[in-house]
Amino acid sequence: MPIFALLPLLPVQHHQTSKLPPVSQVQIDDYQVKLRIPDSGIYAGEPLDLEFRVTDTRQKDPVENGFKGVGGITATAKVTMPSMQGMPEMRPKVHREGVPGDYGLELFFPHGGIYQIDLSLKLPGVETPKAVTFCVAVKDERPAGSKVQAPYKLRVLPQSSPRVMGKSTELQMQVVNTKTGQVEKAFDEAHTQKFHLLIASQDLNWFRHEHPVMAPDGTWKYSLAFPAGTDYLVFGDVAPQGQGSRILASRVSVKGTKPAWNTRIALNSQSTDNGLKGLFSSANKVKSAQSAVLQVKLFDSKTGMAAGDTTPWLGAAGHMMIFHTDGKTVVHSHPQEDAESEELVRKGIVRFSARFPKPGTYKVYGQFSWRGSIRTLSFGLKVQE
Repeated sequence: MPIFALLPLLPVQHHQTSKLPPVSQVQIDDYQVKLRIPDSGIYAGEPLDLEFRVTDTRQKDPVENGFKGVGGITATAKVTMPSMQGMPEMRPKVHREGVPGDYGLELFFPHGGIYQIDLSLKLPGVETPKAVTFCVAVKDERPAGSKVQAPYKLRVLPQSSPRVMGKSTELQMQVVNTKTGQVEKAFDEAHTQKFHLLIASQDLNWFRHEHPVMAPDGTWKYSLAFPAGTDYLVFGDVAPQGQGSRILASRVSVKGTKPAWNTRIALNSQSTDNGLKGLFSSANKVKSAQSAVLQVKLFDSKTGMAAGDTTPWLGAAGHMMIFHTDGKTVVHSHPQEDAESEELVRKGIVRFSARFPKPGTYKVYGQFSWRGSIRTLSFGLKVQE
């Protein structure tokens, strides 16, 4: 689609699904390339060595009872998510297996949906590389309790003194490679930023979306004053170089008086921030493990006229952050970037697609740039089984 002190993590997502049908076998000229999908399917949140086999259909293999495998191929791979146009591409490693014609892709899918795998195959004796494209369906993460270590984690560095409400404190965060223990220092941009910092109170009714700065040692820093004494969820939406986007998470505790705001999540469909009013809806009942189109219709609250004069922010017409009440499941969505979406935005209508990996109550934050400032609208959503 993470949380610390240290908690087992459920799906964190970065949007959405595609209409592309899954494709796992391709014929190109005299060569057949087949992706070996596990019988149990592909799950998000799990490191995976996904094999593919390249055979020459002009030659029979007397041992394998099929076509002869093509060894000695030099291959490169690129993985993208067509429905998420702003998501950085992944550049997984490709290695040769022990059987001629068999190769392995070292993959990690951060969330469920349809992914596109583009291979460039330099075959022995063939001058021009062969381009092959697969589309694979990735399931949401397995239920909590599966002992799978994600490739990266977000570490919030401890302070010498407790964090106190109302007092400016500097969050210092590092993205750590869990295999090597090294701090990651190279990142790709996603929607004009290398780190989207999402902070929410434990009850999810207080929220911030910020962009910290990285020091040369890989430590990201951002200063803020927390408004109340409670636990806060800290999410880093990052794209380690060549590895694609993912949302990592941690948690911090802040001392002080309890929140003055209502800590219960209301299932509301209307919200206003500084003159911008939003009506939240979906075409059908939102169900878990299915894609849903979520719409925010924007108005000028003073005139009642449609707010068709929003402007792009961070490369998108809007940003939608969706948190499950378990504090572990996060969906970060953006509108499609096409002519139809642009026309709707001019009418004050912004549509997002999202996939919810589990049922329950979600807190939804939509952010839009309107008349010189960022407006944040909050809604509550119930997702059915």
